[in-house]
Parts: sequence; C-alpha cells; structure tokens
Amino acid sequence: MDYQKKAEAWLNSNLVDEKLKKEIRDADNSTLEEMFSSDLSFGTAGMRALLGPGSARLNILTVRRATIGVGLFLLRKYGEEAKRRGVAISFDNRHFSKEFRDTASKVLNDMGIKVFTFLDPHPTPELSYTVRINSCVGGLMITASHNPREYNGYKFYDEKGCQGVYDIIDGLISVITSLPDELNVTYDSVPEKERGTITFLDKTTEYDEDYVNKEVSTSLYLDDFRGERLTKIVFSPECGCDCIVGPMALRQCGYEVTTVPGQDFFDPDFKGTENPNPETEGAYKGAYKTLEKLNREGRKYNLILVTDPDADRCGLAFLDKNGEIRRFTGNQTGALLIDFVLGTMARRNQLPLNGVICNTFVTGGQGAKIASIYGTKVRTTATGFKYIGNMADRLRNIGEKYLFGYEESYGYLLADFIRDKDSLQSIIAMADMTEYYLRQGKTLDMAYEELSLKTGRYFNDQVSVSFEGPGSLERMNAEIAKLRNDPMEELGGCKIKELYDYETRNYTDFSTHVKKSFTDPDIDINNCLRFNFVGGGFVAIRPSGTEPKVKFYFEITGLKDEEARKVMLERAAELKKRMGL
Repeated sequence: MDYQKKAEAWLNSNLVDEKLKKEIRDADNSTLEEMFSSDLSFGTAGMRALLGPGSARLNILTVRRATIGVGLFLLRKYGEEAKRRGVAISFDNRHFSKEFRDTASKVLNDMGIKVFTFLDPHPTPELSYTVRINSCVGGLMITASHNPREYNGYKFYDEKGCQGVYDIIDGLISVITSLPDELNVTYDSVPEKERGTITFLDKTTEYDEDYVNKEVSTSLYLDDFRGERLTKIVFSPECGCDCIVGPMALRQCGYEVTTVPGQDFFDPDFKGTENPNPETEGAYKGAYKTLEKLNREGRKYNLILVTDPDADRCGLAFLDKNGEIRRFTGNQTGALLIDFVLGTMARRNQLPLNGVICNTFVTGGQGAKIASIYGTKVRTTATGFKYIGNMADRLRNIGEKYLFGYEESYGYLLADFIRDKDSLQSIIAMADMTEYYLRQGKTLDMAYEELSLKTGRYFNDQVSVSFEGPGSLERMNAEIAKLRNDPMEELGGCKIKELYDYETRNYTDFSTHVKKSFTDPDIDINNCLRFNFVGGGFVAIRPSGTEPKVKFYFEITGLKDEEARKVMLERAAELKKRMGL
C-alpha cells in the first residue's frame, strides 16, 4: 500500500481522532510521505520517533500496537504469573507521555495484567527500581531521552529491570512484527472481574522517599564529611524528570543546592534550555549564568550538575584551579569516578578481589587503565547501557562483584540495585568526589591532572558524518563493507595494529596479516569496526542501522588535548575521504 492509500485509510478509520485527521489533511505531500511511507519499527532499543499521525510516527495507535505485542509476549512467556506480577510503567515530561501511559495501561489491564505506574513524570532509573522492587515481569518507559520536544519514545525492560537484550528482545520484536498494522490489530480482553488493576505509586510521597533514600545510601561519604560542605551545587534537570527527586537526593546528602530558573519544572517544550542533552554545551548555559550570579553575590558555588530529561544521564562542570568554569567529557568523568570509587574502597581495605568494572568497546581506555592499577577486572560490552545492566546481573550469578559501569555518553551506574544508567547515584558520587578533593585543597582539574600522570594522557572524542543524496544508506553500507573487506593499515600517518570486526567476528593482526575468527560473549554481534593504533588509541566506526549516518569514536593517547584534537581531526578527515565524504 502506498503512502497516499495509507493516509486515506487513517482518514477513514474510527480509531483515529479528529485532531490527528486534521494534521493529515493539513500536511503537504512531502510530510504526508514521511508520515506514511514506512512503518515505525520496534527495534532493540524500542521505538523513538516524531510525534504525530502516521504509521512512521509515534501516536496512540502505534503505542497501542506495540503494547499489544508486549502483553502477548509476557503472557506467552510467563502465563498467569504475568498477570499476578504485573508491569511497571513510567514516563517523562514530554508531550503525550501521559496519554501513552494511559493507552499502555488500558491494553495491559484488558489482558488481565496489573500495572504499577505514576501520576507525574518519574526518572528512567526509578522505572528499573520499580520493576525490581515489585517483582514485575517487565517495564515500559515512555521517553525520548534528550531528543527535541517534537519526539517521544517507548522502551521495554525485562524482569531484571534491564532494557531487553538478546533472546528476550528478539522474542518481543518477533511478536510485535507478526501483528497486523496499527489500524487492524486487535486483542482479546478478559472478563471485567479479571481485569488488571492500576496502582499509582506516587499518590503519597512515601514511595519516592524510599527510592531517594535508597539512592542516597549509595554515597560513600554520607557519614564521613564533617562540618560545612565546601561543595555548593547549581543543579539543572533540564525541565525533566529529576525536577523533584534530584535536588531532594543532593540535599539529603548534605549539599546546598540551587536549581536553574526556567529549567526546574516539568516542561514538554523545554523552553528554559537551549539543549536538554548534557553532552552539549547548550545544556549548561543557564547553569553558567546562575552560578556566576550566585558568586557575584558572594555565595561561593563551585559545581554544576546537569541531568537529561528522563534522568538517566548526567554531566558536570566546575570551577577549576583558576576560578574558570570547565566541563569534563563522559570519559574523563568516568575515569575520575572509577579512581574515586576504587581508591575509597582501597583506602578502607574494602576493595573486593572479585570486583569488576564495566564499560563498552567505544568507551575510552583510561578507566580500564585505572582499574588495572587497582587490580580490578574489566568487562567490556557492546554499545548501550542495557548490556552493562545485563552484565551486572550475569556477574551476580557467577559470584563476582559489580563495582561501577559507564559509557562515554554520560551514563554511569555505581550500585546495581538499578540495572540502567542512573543520574541520581551519579550526581551524588560527583558531589562527594568534588567535596573529597576540595577538602584536600584540589579542584577537579587538579585531581584529573594527577590521575593522568599515573595513567598517561587519554583524549577521546567522536565525529559524526552523514551520507547525503539519493541512495545514501546504500552508499554508507557499501563504504563500511569496503573497510571490512579491504581494511586500512594506516591512518593519518599512524600504523594500525589490529582490527576487530564485531559483525563477522573476525580479528586481523596487521603485523602478521593473519586473519582469524574470535569469540567474545560479552560483546553482542553488531555492525561495528574497531581499529587499534600501534602505540595506543583507536578509532571505532559505528554506522546507524536506519539512517545514512556514521559515528567515528577516536582515542588519542600520550598527547595534550590541543595536540590530540588536531591529530584526531586529521585522522577523521582522511577517514572521511576514504569513505567518499
């Protein structure tokens, strides 16, 4: 069926409300084609798309179809147990998040499955906590993370409180893709007396208080810091889910906190922030102004903490030794946190022999180097925190101790009662780390410089490129195939030591030109390449599965940041040229 016929079917359907029909009628031809020329697929990370009518967008009907699939999958997997244990649903501050929660709740209740949910937006890590503490068979998170306001999304969590991986998500996708389209899909409802119930966990403050108390208990220094805190925090939830629980957690840990005006309430339009993504400079601009204003008043604020709208990722900025505001990258913050966590345990003679640090294969190597200094094992997973969450469960099952997990995109997890990246644990640890060093007379940049003297210098950054024009996705895939089948042995004047191909599971040693297969149960099969340079560092090449876009993840070692950035840009330029860009 072409897009115009699909649009006509929506206009003739009683399932489509008049507001959506008006959007369809008002759409120009190119927008109409975008709405209906494809189907919104449920992938390994769930769904994320523009809001609005159409088979390619996120709306009540596409959410309803996905939830029918979730319900059928859980009933087939758990039987009557699915109804007894139920499903947790949380949502962020975006447009239609509550409506999508209501749609998902109704479908599950109709199937006899009870639902635990919230009246107001709540963080993604609290969804993971809710699945685990209530022994649910699964969870749904309505969020598009840091995407612009025009987007929303839908993620599935398994009974471990982890985003679905491996056979679980494959099984769910199989069920959803087997269903009729969103206009024609139906499901059987149970009799009225067998319908599931809805429990709103935030009808009182008790549930959130228990959750925050659990997060606060992860502080390594809760009872150790005496007297007035040296760390004073400007905090921004970026108009998202941490508006209430974020400041609550920091204050319970003893910190003075001021929130950024215009960014400290639920706002689906994100009017108060330039960009709600803590990886970008725009997310911090309001906090910079707030900190500078407070310090002109003599208030002595020195730390900025920013969390993204669904409150799973976070970043920091701080006053450096010269009194200037400085930001750390996700890799730098992760490395410093690993040293802080492992160092604290070592100083207390509490560092376990079976401890493990987790990262991903595109994460910088400095954190792993620090772990090796402390004699701590590192387990490396595929990109995506769901793999780290799943690894935490695997470690527990084999008698090893999860100590810390992180990825370069500002996601961290200290205590694995949550099985996803968790901004609350992370901002507590960042505040404690800042306080610990300030009590030694050190700012974070001074602490990081000392750390780099021990580990060597690491510079990590990424470059995103897009293929343009007709057939761009096909051209991108062809260029990736060239790199796979006829790999480069040198880039930017630096020889390449080895190549790991995570799709074909082939390893190439360029010193001997021996190519052989490898197994790595920790890293799921994915269409990524990692070239390791002679002397240290790497470039990992990760193409999108749905768009003509590629990310290059670079690590340059042994150089100061300015020189390393120059080297990275030279290598990126040569790599783009090789790929016809």
